[in-house]
Amino acid sequence: MSNSSDIVLDVENVWKVYCRNLKRAMWYGVRDLGREMTGQGHDRTLTKLRPGEFFAIKEANFQVRQGECVALIGPNGAGKSTMLKMINGLVRPDAGRISIRGKVAALIELGTGFNPILSGRENIYVNAAVLGIKKNEVDRIIDKIIDFAELGHVINDPVKTYSSGMRVRLGFSVAANLRPHLLIMDEVLAVGDVGFRMKCFAHLRDLIKQGVSIIVVTHAVTMLRRVATRSIVFGNGKIVFDGDLPTGSTVYEEMMNVQSSASKKRDEKQVSSKAKLEDITVLNERGETQLEFETEETLRLQIRVSATERIQGARIIAAICSPVHGKVASMSSAYQELKIDLAPGQRTVTLEFPKLPLLIGAYHFNISLYGPQQTDFFQRKTIQGNFRIVGPPLLGDGKGLGGIVKLPHRWDLD
Repeated sequence: MSNSSDIVLDVENVWKVYCRNLKRAMWYGVRDLGREMTGQGHDRTLTKLRPGEFFAIKEANFQVRQGECVALIGPNGAGKSTMLKMINGLVRPDAGRISIRGKVAALIELGTGFNPILSGRENIYVNAAVLGIKKNEVDRIIDKIIDFAELGHVINDPVKTYSSGMRVRLGFSVAANLRPHLLIMDEVLAVGDVGFRMKCFAHLRDLIKQGVSIIVVTHAVTMLRRVATRSIVFGNGKIVFDGDLPTGSTVYEEMMNVQSSASKKRDEKQVSSKAKLEDITVLNERGETQLEFETEETLRLQIRVSATERIQGARIIAAICSPVHGKVASMSSAYQELKIDLAPGQRTVTLEFPKLPLLIGAYHFNISLYGPQQTDFFQRKTIQGNFRIVGPPLLGDGKGLGGIVKLPHRWDLD
């Protein structure tokens, strides 16, 4: 581990291999255990996988410093949960080292570790003991834990009588108020109602100011701006980005685009040979190919269409989509009464967005080509013309813009 005293977590060249076949995985486990017992060591050569194995984590390296909140994001199966389990000590790396300075508290599934027979108060002490915190330390803060969870009226009742929301509030309050050095949160940002959720975010920000390090895993990337400033993006077991949160969120959304593109190939259908969509290109206002834009820049979508015969009044529908939010907006050439007449050969149609109002994120187009009649459908292409909005930065904590579009607006005061 680094000599720097403010490093709380150091992940050094960590690898983890899993096997998809249960029986084969058990046999491999017995063999690996035998290697350890005979002094051959735990780390194994990972240059060659055994039959049925795959890399859940490959060559992961990162550090988390004191008072830093880091978001681990990525598609399902990217390796985030495996990394969390290794950090929390539930799973052992096959190679590499994970070093932690101080106590770790994990919020994986809130409330699942409670004993239903014991009261809420008793469960607080049990959870604290698991974290290595002494009873006299809990005595000093137990009223704060109970007040934060808003469960003073039922704290001496068995947990089995609690609603799921009450167990969630108690679970968050216990882990967040016991002041660990490293707090791990897996998909627990949407706890309780809106009021309690805002209180949780405020408490997390206070913990960060006090030097507590936090690792957050969630697919709700829009919530991350309230607490996280750094993101580590996982893809196929590897770290593909480590840096600021807005860029990391965009990288994640682009990965979701790729997944959607692979799964939606069947939607790209052509039912007629009369006309087809050719190239679809995103340009800036100077007519140059461009991938990255800022909010309120001009974007042009260039669509080349070919036809094998003369077609009067063809129509194009273009939908801007986000892999996280779905369809943002849909535009039809017929809405502006643009008459697209096609002759054998190719023709270019341009769709321009002056002052594009989209906020930071990754986006793509779904394009459909129709004839003059409602039943004249020629072709659809999905996940085309990918582009990203990279700035300007958005302020969180309710002090800036949110969502996916910047709407013209004005505040006034009587």
